[in-house]
Amino acid sequence: MKRKLPFLVTMIGVCLLVGCTFYETDKANKVVDVANAAIKDANENLTKGGQLLVKMEQAVASIEEDQDLEAARAQAKEAIATLEKARDKYKESGEKFIEASKFKLQDKYKEYLEAKGAEMKKRAEYVDVVIGEPKALLDTESKADYQAKVKDVVSKSDAVKKDADDLEAKAKKIQDENKDLFAKETK
Repeated sequence: MKRKLPFLVTMIGVCLLVGCTFYETDKANKVVDVANAAIKDANENLTKGGQLLVKMEQAVASIEEDQDLEAARAQAKEAIATLEKARDKYKESGEKFIEASKFKLQDKYKEYLEAKGAEMKKRAEYVDVVIGEPKALLDTESKADYQAKVKDVVSKSDAVKKDADDLEAKAKKIQDENKDLFAKETK
């Protein structure tokens, strides 16, 4: 019995040591899959919302009567609803990437997931700013007032989009510098 005790203690120690190095990559990747599905939905809604914005802008340019204004405002409402779906999906995606980063992972993979989470949250913020354009049409009474608000929206959206693009570049750089890790992590 005395000889078995040191062996048992050693085996427990080895198991604990080995157990400490196991990563939860599979769990994280399942959450990342949900995030990627949300990104796909967000991108589709952003594309559709952008097309609706173009139609709305064309309608605004040709406003001559009150009924033209009401038609443009109806398009604005449709664009807002679609863009809100995109915003919500980007936000969901960002939350999922952050959730995935909380698992026990290799440091660079964790850093990548955190960058992707921040990027998606910034993309949600970008879409929220873009929603300001159709909202401006609903909230203003004159074409000049609308154009002034749109100019402000465009300026803000450009800055937020640049921030999102910078975060995307950061994540891509982490991925490029750690190709072996990402080939392993995504299998």
